Amino acid sequence: MLLVAGEALVELRSENEGPFSEELRFGPRPGGAAYREALAGAGAGARVRLLARVGRDAAGSWIRRALAETPVENALQEDAHHPTSLLLLGPDTLIYRGADAYLEAPGEAFFEGGTMLHLTAWPFGLDPGRTHVIQTVREGIRRALSLSLDLNYHPRAFRGDLLEVIRPFMPFSYLKVDEEAARLLGLKPGELFQLAGTVLYFRGDKVRLLSLMDEEDYPLPEDADPEAIYGRFLGQLVQGAEAPEAIKAAIAGE
Repeated sequence: MLLVAGEALVELRSENEGPFSEELRFGPRPGGAAYREALAGAGAGARVRLLARVGRDAAGSWIRRALAETPVENALQEDAHHPTSLLLLGPDTLIYRGADAYLEAPGEAFFEGGTMLHLTAWPFGLDPGRTHVIQTVREGIRRALSLSLDLNYHPRAFRGDLLEVIRPFMPFSYLKVDEEAARLLGLKPGELFQLAGTVLYFRGDKVRLLSLMDEEDYPLPEDADPEAIYGRFLGQLVQGAEAPEAIKAAIAGE
């Protein structure tokens, strides 16, 4: 079973191009890397449980209803004091971190049946959520779960040195990173093995599978969603697939 911990928020994505103006149109959707990766893992046939935190507001209720319509098991927390977080994607990226930054460590029920714990980088970005997600990782290690990390770094969502925060838990079993996040963190491709044993490095129209034994590029379809691909990849892994077969199936949408 795949356990996912990270952000669930409202994404406002521009539906037309151009500078910020009254002519821009934005369409809302439930989002966040953890949310989309959990859905993709379940779509690949895996049993998935999602831990995230939303506000006790209309947006949070909307996300909860949307999740209830999927096969993902709901471990969402509700925050009575902070609104649901917001990510605006247009000519620039605007981030408002509300409830997701206050994620609390889960109880034992969250871990029941789990074989892999997948985390996104966002919970490591701000306290008090950072302290609680560190507790969650430690519990995953105590339970001998495989660990996965989506290094979805954006400087506007973080305070402090992300790599220093996650260093005690390296190497992860699996890691997702794209070219932009690696650049912002000052990571070179050859340094990624310091972070994880198996890495999916998304770069342009291909993804590179890096492992201790092999290195291979896989072409991506046009308009590929790296988060959906990684979620399906993890879903395949927890069902017993090896990494090369898992990435092929994930790219194919399986």
